Order: sequence, then structure tokens, then C-alpha cells
Amino acid sequence: MSDTPKPVPADESAQADLADSEAPAPASGFAKRLESFFEVIPFLGGVFIVVLSVEPLRNFIWDSRQVIIPIVLFAAVVIPTILLMPIGQRWLRESKASTRAGLFIFFMLVLVSIVAIVASLGKFYQYTVLRGVFLAVVCLLPGAMWYLFVGTRKASLLNEYLVNLDRLGLLRQVRNEDAAIRGRRVQGYLQKFEAIYGELAPNVYADVLSGRLGKYSRADTGGVTTLSTATVPVLLATVLISLGWFVTLPPYQADVVFTVSPGVQALTPSGTPVQLAFLGAYFFSLQMLFRRYVLEDLGGSAYVAVSLRIILAVIGIWTFTAVSSANDRLLLLAGFVFGVFPRVLWQVVEQMFKKAAGLILPSMVSELPISDLDGLTVWHEVRLEEEDIENVPNMATADIVELLLNTRLPPERIIDWTDQAILYTQLGPQPKPKEGGSAREKLRTHGIRTASSLLWASWQARLQGRSEEFDRILQGADGASAMPALEDSLRTNSNLDLIEQWRGTCDAAQRPSAQPGAEQPSRLLEPRDGEFDPGRAAAAA
Repeated sequence: MSDTPKPVPADESAQADLADSEAPAPASGFAKRLESFFEVIPFLGGVFIVVLSVEPLRNFIWDSRQVIIPIVLFAAVVIPTILLMPIGQRWLRESKASTRAGLFIFFMLVLVSIVAIVASLGKFYQYTVLRGVFLAVVCLLPGAMWYLFVGTRKASLLNEYLVNLDRLGLLRQVRNEDAAIRGRRVQGYLQKFEAIYGELAPNVYADVLSGRLGKYSRADTGGVTTLSTATVPVLLATVLISLGWFVTLPPYQADVVFTVSPGVQALTPSGTPVQLAFLGAYFFSLQMLFRRYVLEDLGGSAYVAVSLRIILAVIGIWTFTAVSSANDRLLLLAGFVFGVFPRVLWQVVEQMFKKAAGLILPSMVSELPISDLDGLTVWHEVRLEEEDIENVPNMATADIVELLLNTRLPPERIIDWTDQAILYTQLGPQPKPKEGGSAREKLRTHGIRTASSLLWASWQARLQGRSEEFDRILQGADGASAMPALEDSLRTNSNLDLIEQWRGTCDAAQRPSAQPGAEQPSRLLEPRDGEFDPGRAAAAA
């Protein structure tokens, strides 16, 4: 009998595809005419912009403002009211995507009309309107990212999550594991997914427990429940951002004196250290939220991080201003830097305290910082800090399943960083370049940068009869090789089994024992019926 996995029936796959894109109900005659109207809105929008760019036509619109303004205001109030009613919501659900896009553009045209009319009243109104529009955008943009993200592709996230678990060998029954224990373990993985993205249909549990994975649709994954858990962080972050922008660019200033054009002056902050600290925090936070939005990794924790960064930036610049004798320009620069990187403040305070009192404060920098790993940027460091991973040892012992589920970072990247961290943890802090070549650099010259690659290279060297040459890569002060002890210590990390299963190097054998006659390495794993044993290292020992 063939061991080939049972394929998903074509009719079931087709039903799953149809569940994601159900055909809308037939629209009535009035609804069809309304859809036709909104579908031509983009064309009318282009005409409207052209009209505003022609001065005679713009003057005509202004002269007719007594008629145009009531119509615009009526449309801005009545149409949203209708759309909030049950009949409007039902029509909106059944309408085509082009209709909904036209409706959005229609409201944008109404907004542009109001702005154009008010801005033509004089410099003060231009100043107020431009600043008001800018404040509305910068205050609501972070929160808007979340409400756009809330319609996440939950079904695709579940499919990808299950594929990654299967590749790690976590969905299969391991050697010497009871079926009931395996069932509880696999249910735990699915419950972790439910805790973040909402409940799953019973058939998903049944399929995963029976070892039969299909293509799941929205009907199988239910609704997204993260809205309730993220609403408060999003709201608090929006309030803090709005407060910061209202302090930086007050929406109304009756005593404003125009020294430059209203447009330039409307977007010019007064420039105090607190304002610059807030701008630095907003500068970093907006980029971070956008990256998380693109990676489908946007959640409540991201907005908690935004609020925390703003609060720390303001408190930091208050403290620095109170104890520092720096000039105004340096204070402004410090405020912005503290907003972007709040941790820099502690380093500055540490140096000031050391000079003033001769004492050394505890350092916030680890001897094995997470930045030592290849491919990490400041954005990745901030994201990993949210998962309580602040240094290399933390990464080496991290829960890989949790990282795959929570971070939405590429699985191969998570595996590679964990693989590197296991090796770097066992090697320990490395000396500075001027103190001589470090063990990490010596291994890199031979193409070894991860724990699994070191074990694989060691096994290949023994098979080819080059074990003595390989052992000379790392030698102690007494000339003895450090390789045997290093390989044994790497095997003690529980994540190494999952990494080798992922990379397909789980056949790499342990170093042969020192008993006489032990010439060839024995196979560490003898697969049985396709089963994977996470505890094979201890069993083989």
C-alpha cells in the first residue's frame, strides 16, 4: 500500500474556494442604477479636479456657493445615514467592489469640495483648513491601519501555520508517544491559534488530529476576534498621538501672524524638546506600524509599543532637560533621538552619572546582544523584544511555534536566527577584533555560521576521514580541540531537534564514543513509519 498522503477531493477544494467568494444576491433595478452611478464617480472625480484648476469655473462655483454648499452638506449627512441603516448595510454587502470604491471616492470629493470652499475664504481659513486636514490624517492614520488590517486573511494564516507545524514534525506522532498525548499536544497548537485569531470549526480539529490537512476557508475559520482585544490599545495610542499632534501643531491659533504663505506656516511647528521627542516617537512608530501591516503582523501589542514609546520619549526629554546644561539645539536633537531610540537615554544618563558620582549604573546592553545575529535590523529587534527576546540566549531557547504564530516573520528566517543563536550561546561572548580572531570568525572562514551546519559539517568530515583536520578549526590554549565538547553542548538545546527536522539534516550522527573500535558514526535516527522523535539525541546517548 502506498504511503502517499490522501489528497483533498476536488469537490471539497472547490467548495472551500467558493466559500471565500460567494456570489452576491441579484440587485434590484434601483440598486443597479445606483451602482452604475457610483461606478462613474472616478471619472466624475477627474472632471471635478479639472474644474477646480480652471479659475473662471472655480469663481463660478464660489459665486454659486449658496446653492452648492447646502447640496454638499446634505449629501454628506444623508448618504452616511442611509448606509448605516439595515437596508443600506445590506445593499453595501451585496454591491460590487467597484461600487464601493466609487462610494469612497464620492465622499472624498465631498471632503475636497468643503476644503476648497473654506480655503478660498482667506489666509486664516486656508491656514486652519490645511492644518486641520493634516492633523486629521496624521492622527487617524495609525488607527486606520488596524481597521484595514482587521479583515485579515485568517484562512490563509491557518493554512500556513499548519504547513509550518508539519514541516517541523510537530503534527506527527513521535516515537514512544501515546496517541492521547499526541492529541492533546496537537490540540494545544490549535488552541494557541484560536487565542489570537478566533475559534476554528470542529472539522479543522478532526482533520489535523487524523493527519489529513485540507485547504481551509473562512467558513472553517470563523470570524476574527482580535478586534475586541486590540480596540483598547488602538484607542489609547490614537489618543496619545492626537494629544501629541495638538501640542505640536495647535489646530486653532487666533493670534497667528503670517510671515510666510499660509500653507508653509500651517505645517511649521514651534520646535520645543518635548515636541521633537514626540515627533521622533511618531517617526519611528509610523514606520513600524506600516511594516507590521505589510507583513500581516499588526496587532494590539504594536499599539501598546507605540504608546509606550511616546510616553518614554516625553519622560526622557523631561529628565534630560532638567539635569543637562546643553544648548537649545542639542536639546532639540536629543529630544528627537530619544523619541526614535528611547534606550539611548539610559546610556546618556549612565555616562553622566559615572562622571558626576564615579559610580557605574547597571548596563541595559547584553554581552550577547540580539543584534549579533545575521540579518537583524532595528525593526526586527523591536519586534522580538515584544516576544521577550532581548539577547542571543533568549533567541536560542525561544518557543519556535509561538514565534511562527505571533510574529508573522518568514519561517525560514526564524529557524536561521534560532540556529545561529544556539551556536553563539555555546561559544559565549567573543573578544574584540583587536584581541585576536574569535571562535565565531574561525568557524565563519569555513562556512559555518549555525549549530546545525557545524554538526552536519562535522559528520561529513568524519565520513570522509577528515575529522582531525576538522577538529583543528577550534583549539584551546593547551592545543586540544574544543570541537567535541562544543558538539556535545549543542545537542543539549531542545530547539536543535526541530531545526534539524526543518532543514532535513536530522540524520547527522553524534560524534562516535571513545570506546575502542568505534570508527564509523552510527545513525542517530532510525525513522519508523515516518515518525519523528524530538528526544532522539537523549535516546541515542
